[in-house]
Amino acid sequence: MSETDQTRRNFLFAAAGGMGGIAAAATVVPFIGSMLPAADTLAAATTEFDVATVEAGQLVVIQWQGKPVFVVHRTPELLKQVDGHDAMLKDPNSEAIEAVSAEWITPENRKYRAIKPEYLITVASCTHLGCIPLFKPSPGRAEWGDSVPEDWPGGWHCPCHGSLYDVSARVINGSPAPHNLHLMPYKYLSETRVVIG
Repeated sequence: MSETDQTRRNFLFAAAGGMGGIAAAATVVPFIGSMLPAADTLAAATTEFDVATVEAGQLVVIQWQGKPVFVVHRTPELLKQVDGHDAMLKDPNSEAIEAVSAEWITPENRKYRAIKPEYLITVASCTHLGCIPLFKPSPGRAEWGDSVPEDWPGGWHCPCHGSLYDVSARVINGSPAPHNLHLMPYKYLSETRVVIG
C-alpha cells in the first residue's frame, strides 16, 4: 500500500469517525433534553403569596408544584387551641418523618408548625390516601355533629376515611392517616409575602 493510499485511508477513517460522533451527539442530545424539567415545571417550583390577603380565621387554598396548599390565618383563639391535647396526637412534635418537619422549625415554633404562629402553611393532602381534609376549626361537636369526636379540639377532618388533624395539622390518634400534614420549605420575603419552595 502506497503512502498516498495510507493517507487517504486515515482521512476516511477520521472523517467517518467524526461523522459518527456528530450523529451520536445528535441522537443523545434530544434524549438528555427530554429528561430536564419543562419550563412550566420550573416556573411552578416556587409560589409567592401574600398572607395578608387571608382574613383572620380564614383558610385559603393555593397551588404549589401542582399540589394544593392550605394557608390559614389563625386567630388568637385558634392559637390557644394548639395546647392542651398533646396526649391525643400521634406525633405532637412533628418528628416522625422528614416531610412533617422543616428546617425552619425551632423549639419555640414547633407546636405551631409555622414560622409565624398566626399563619399556618401546609400541604393540603391527607397523609392517608391524599384526600383534601375539611377545615373544622371550632372545638366540640356543636357545629360538626358526629363527624368529629366529642373531645374535638378543632382542626381538619378528612371525610373519606375519617382522619383528624388539630389546628396545627397534627394527626390525632385513631386516625387512619399515619403522619401530620406535610410541611414544605418556605420563607418570608417581607412582613407578609412568602415564597414557597
